[in-house]
Amino acid sequence: MGEGVLHSCCHAALRQDYAPNLAVPHPVEDSFGYGVAIAMVLKSLDPGRYADHRQFESIRKMRATFSNIFMSSKRGTDSLRSFGGDRAKHVLTDSPTNSLFFERFCQGCVRRMGHEVRQNWAIPLPVIHGLLEVLERDWAVAQTEAEKEVIGLLGAYTVIAFCGSFHGNEVFLVDFHGTKKYLDSPEVEEGVVIIPLLGRYKGETGDRYHLTPLAASTSSGIQVKLWVSRLVATKVAHGQARGPLFSTRCGTLVNPSLVETELMDRRQGLKDSQVGLIPADVDVLEDFGISRSFRRGATSTERIWG
Repeated sequence: MGEGVLHSCCHAALRQDYAPNLAVPHPVEDSFGYGVAIAMVLKSLDPGRYADHRQFESIRKMRATFSNIFMSSKRGTDSLRSFGGDRAKHVLTDSPTNSLFFERFCQGCVRRMGHEVRQNWAIPLPVIHGLLEVLERDWAVAQTEAEKEVIGLLGAYTVIAFCGSFHGNEVFLVDFHGTKKYLDSPEVEEGVVIIPLLGRYKGETGDRYHLTPLAASTSSGIQVKLWVSRLVATKVAHGQARGPLFSTRCGTLVNPSLVETELMDRRQGLKDSQVGLIPADVDVLEDFGISRSFRRGATSTERIWG
């Protein structure tokens, strides 16, 4: 019945014969973002990753898509006005998705749909030790330099991400030349390994070095320097001199999803082989991610052990 009423209302609105001398309250066009709102509602009915519908954080991307297209159009560029300084700037535009209707529509979506947040699992210290033991066995049986390079990369990534409490993307900023330089430098104190990050870190606008000192061997027995030295040695063996530390043999940055998949497979094997090490309610394939798991695990360990 509701669809029939809506259908009748639409036809009634379209059949209105506006005379030229009559004042029309609103033009017969979508100037408030109704079309985008309807598209978002329809998109929300699609099955999502965790439920039978999409989350608001997924459907809200349609607004950004429309806004980008509108701002690049002739109407968008002609109506664009901005004021403020070089750093703080406010932009005025007549984009339909900036209307009061659309703002309240989005607020209503959030209130009715809610948020289902699933954080990455915080990896505890015993699991880190279990993973490094698995990688140590893989290193012992590796026969080729290519195999050792992959295992060394996984081990170095694990110890740097966990002991440095880095976000997943930050670890890929570690520079090979700087790492090798400080490993060989006599000026670095015994028992310390320097992890140099090269790039735009924490919202910076220019590339620069960020030196992070880590313990070569932690009090719990994590051998940071050993794994970093192994990875550096494998890259020196095939002639790499510059570029990211976590790179392919061609010198390009390694795909983060490949690192995540390799670590995920080993953690799943660890869960199957050592009952009780990883809780049964933890789905490694869903709950683990290199973007947050190492950092959250490091933070939890620091709070427990100080």
